[in-house]
Amino acid sequence: MVRLTASGLGCPDWPLCEGEVVPALTGHAIIEFTNRIFSALVMATAVLTWIVARRLTDRPGPIRLWSAVIAATTVAQVPLGAVTVLTDLHPLMVASHFLLSMVALAGAVILAMHGWDRTRGAGRGVDRRRGPMAILVGAAYAGLLTTGALVTASGPHSGDRDVVRRIWQIDEAAHVHVRAAVVFLVLAAVLTLWLWREGDVATVTTRLGAITAGVVVAQIALGEYQYRNALPWEVVLVHVSLAALGWALVVAIVWSIARPVGERRAPRISPSGD
Repeated sequence: MVRLTASGLGCPDWPLCEGEVVPALTGHAIIEFTNRIFSALVMATAVLTWIVARRLTDRPGPIRLWSAVIAATTVAQVPLGAVTVLTDLHPLMVASHFLLSMVALAGAVILAMHGWDRTRGAGRGVDRRRGPMAILVGAAYAGLLTTGALVTASGPHSGDRDVVRRIWQIDEAAHVHVRAAVVFLVLAAVLTLWLWREGDVATVTTRLGAITAGVVVAQIALGEYQYRNALPWEVVLVHVSLAALGWALVVAIVWSIARPVGERRAPRISPSGD
């Protein structure tokens, strides 16, 4: 939202905004300052989650690990955001800011799945047959996200109307992005056919796959529309939002395939060390 509305330098300094703790809330400063507030809230929540995870009674390693990943990546956004502003929205910095958010999102999805397993007493194994293929599909979607960020960094939405820097020609960047999409679609189709033929997929995985298919179809249509209509920022905003949703869904699917539910244990729900 900050980048697409040209509000990236609504607060041209950091950590203050126009030299004030609370700037005059007008124009682009409102969007940029609101983004900083929400970022601080997300970081505080992530760190608090990690602290709570460390106090769980049975010392669940995965929950501690993934809560730490989320805390670390959200905290890392602070200096990265500062560098982004102080380098006048260098496109590589802006793209890195977005991609680091996707790392945090992936950690949040896996943490949520571990929490769900914990409450219902489920344990997960490792599928050494289909797991590598599922991971390859996830990596392909990560490549799709990365090339999409490069397309944005090569397009007209630099984050500020007076600071327009691009790292690539938009046509060439879009060409690479489309090829990345084709790779993802082919690998996803192969994995889907494999799972369908064996027929032993968890119901939740099937449902997530159906939702993901709908998101991907919408993404293809939006991508084609925005490219042929001079990249209107409102459409780009929806496209990026659906890309993040698709990433969360793909991470959940990959995790559920590579780490299928196995044995059942007594559920653990105590939040403290009492």
